[in-house]
Amino acid sequence: MNQQAFDFDEPAYPRFDKLLGTANAELIYILQQEHDQFLYIWGEQGSGKSHILQAWVGQAVQAGYQAVYIDVGSTPLTDNVANADFIAIDQIEKLSAEEQATLFYIFNSFRNSHKGHLLLSAEVPPAKLQLREDLRTRMGFCLAYEVKSLSKEEKIDALTNMAKTRQLNIDPIIYQYLLEHWRQDLNSLIKMFNDLANYSITQGKPITLPLLRRLLKQQETK
Repeated sequence: MNQQAFDFDEPAYPRFDKLLGTANAELIYILQQEHDQFLYIWGEQGSGKSHILQAWVGQAVQAGYQAVYIDVGSTPLTDNVANADFIAIDQIEKLSAEEQATLFYIFNSFRNSHKGHLLLSAEVPPAKLQLREDLRTRMGFCLAYEVKSLSKEEKIDALTNMAKTRQLNIDPIIYQYLLEHWRQDLNSLIKMFNDLANYSITQGKPITLPLLRRLLKQQETK
C-alpha cells in the first residue's frame, strides 16, 4: 500500500486495542485520543507498525479528516501531502536527503500553524536515526513509543478481529495452524491472512484448513 488518501466505506482495520494487545495499552490510548501533533512509533521489523499507521489513517478518515499514508520504502515523500490533516509516514529511516527536507518542511508547517497531526515509524528509536541534524532535532517534538511484541494469543486475537472487520466467519483452528506453520511476525501473519481471504474469493471456496494448506504449499514453492 503506497501513498494514498484512504476513502473507506468500512474500516480496513479493527480498533487499535484489537491489533496491539495488552503490552501496548498506553500507545493504544494515545492513538485513540486527541493527542499531541507529533507521534513516533518504533519496533522490530514485522511488529505491525505499517498496519498501525494504516489503522490510524483509517480512523481519521472515518472522523471526516483528509488523511494520507506514505510507505517511504516504495513511494517518494513529496510536499503535496502537506495539506492533509493527518499524515502517516512509514519507514522514515529510508528517507532520501530530498525527502528529509520535505519532512522538515511538514514539521515546521504543522508546528507553526498548530494544525495537522503526524505519525512516524521506524525500526529504531529516534536517537538512533541516521538523519540530518535539524530533522533529528524535530524528532524531539514527538511522543515516542516502542511497539511491543504480541503473545501467541494476542496474535490470534488480532487475526480474529481482522476477520470480523471483513465480516468473515473463520474456524479458530485456521489461526492456530497458521501460527504453527507460517512466520511468526505480525506483518507476515496479517499478509497471509489477507492472501488467504483473497485466495478464497478467487477459488470460489470457503476458508478451510485444506484451502490454507494449499496456499501455504504454493508459498513454499515460490
